[in-house]
Amino acid sequence: IADDPSQLQLGGEERDMTVLFCDVRAFSSISEKLSPDEIIRFLIALLTPLTDTLLASRATIDKYIGDAILAFWNAPLDDPDQHRNAARASLAMVALTEELNRKPPTDAGVPWPGNVKIGIGLNSGLCCVGNMGSEQRLSYSLIGDTVNLASRIEGLTKYYGVDIAIGDSLRRELDGFACLEIDLVRVVGRDRPEAVHVLLGDETM
Repeated sequence: IADDPSQLQLGGEERDMTVLFCDVRAFSSISEKLSPDEIIRFLIALLTPLTDTLLASRATIDKYIGDAILAFWNAPLDDPDQHRNAARASLAMVALTEELNRKPPTDAGVPWPGNVKIGIGLNSGLCCVGNMGSEQRLSYSLIGDTVNLASRIEGLTKYYGVDIAIGDSLRRELDGFACLEIDLVRVVGRDRPEAVHVLLGDETM
């Protein structure tokens, strides 16, 4: 973009991608106990190491939505191991959060509101990725049924009490990973039911 500003045009391309939604559990309750400034310091202390984990796994950070993270793999750069990278990153993010609960940040002024939990929804499939938005403002992002389903799957982690839930298309790409089918679910806004799985661990499990 720096070399060729003309690339900053609205439009996208279709790619096979893996999408991650990550959300902090009970964030409304956490916010109730903290001042707005304390909430920001807490989120920085949590989201920074989670983001480091994602970037180390070749993820692209799309955006932060309050306490949530939207990230994806295989765009703008090709990632032939996108599915496993996403799975390993998700497991590492859960482990990192548990470590932070055991040893909260010691920086002055960083409140750590007890036992913090995250929920992660993963899905893979065809997406449209590119410069989305309007003539006045655009951002590099992605859309499609794969993205919508990943968001719905993340929401299901609360209902089923699991840390990481994944779609069936991604499950088929994770031979050797420890997964269990949770249910066959018809999520909101979608007619076709989807088999949803819990991701418990990597090949060692």
